[in-house]
Amino acid sequence: MRENLGLTRGALFSQRILLALVENGMSRDEAYRIVQSAAQRAWDERTPLRELLAAEPAAAGLDLDELLDEAWYVRHADEILARLDEIA
Repeated sequence: MRENLGLTRGALFSQRILLALVENGMSRDEAYRIVQSAAQRAWDERTPLRELLAAEPAAAGLDLDELLDEAWYVRHADEILARLDEIA
C-alpha cells in the first residue's frame, strides 16, 4: 500500500497543503494555483511534492513534515476498529 501511495509523489497531500496555505492568509484561488501546479509537476516530473514545495516561497511558513505525514490520515483507525469489535 505504501508503495502505491508513493506513486503519487506526495500529490495525495495536496488538499492539506492547500488548506494550510489558506489558513496562513493566502486566497483560496492563489493557493489552488500553487498546489495544483506543484502536484502536477510532482506527477509529471516524478519529483517528490515535498521537494517542490520546499522550493516554493509561498510554502516557506508551512510545516511540510507535518502536512505530508500519512499518519494524519489513519489517526482514528484504532478507534474505528475498536468500535467495530464492539459491534461484532
